[in-house]
Amino acid sequence: MAEKYGKKVKELMTVEMKKVFSENEGFILSSIENIKATEMDRLRKKMRQSGTRYMVIKNRLAELALTEANLTELAPDVREQKIMGVGVIEKDPVLVAKLLAEFSKANKGFNISKGYLDGRVLTKDEIKHLAELPGREQLLAMVLSMMNAPITGFACVLSQIVKSVLYALKAVSEKKQSNE
Repeated sequence: MAEKYGKKVKELMTVEMKKVFSENEGFILSSIENIKATEMDRLRKKMRQSGTRYMVIKNRLAELALTEANLTELAPDVREQKIMGVGVIEKDPVLVAKLLAEFSKANKGFNISKGYLDGRVLTKDEIKHLAELPGREQLLAMVLSMMNAPITGFACVLSQIVKSVLYALKAVSEKKQSNE
């Protein structure tokens, strides 16, 4: 009876992971070795607060789910690790890459292996470069400041013209007063 229950749980987990792999914008795979559960909980909490999630799954189940999701090019990398972690990219790939890279620096047993984004496999180096990019909010702020720059410059030029006219009028006024 217990064996059937375990098999059913594995099937459900495989179906869930297949949905994660096929229905989201992308994901980042990582291997987990000798990481304390409290550290993993901190990572999951950070990921949840940022609007995404981090899941831990056995490599065999991850391999089955990747195969079922037609992502067979990632399956060999999954076989090499015992326990896989999956950082799910729902909206902002830069944020997920930053959170995982930051966690990787702080924990030696956590290694980012590969990722998948927009129909393309990402290498470890590409994920590292993705983590170095500015975040979505920072990019939006940069775009807005670039859009405001011409208007701000124009306003400054106009204010300088008005100031120079005022200085000229004041100088003429002072000259007339001194002549009288």
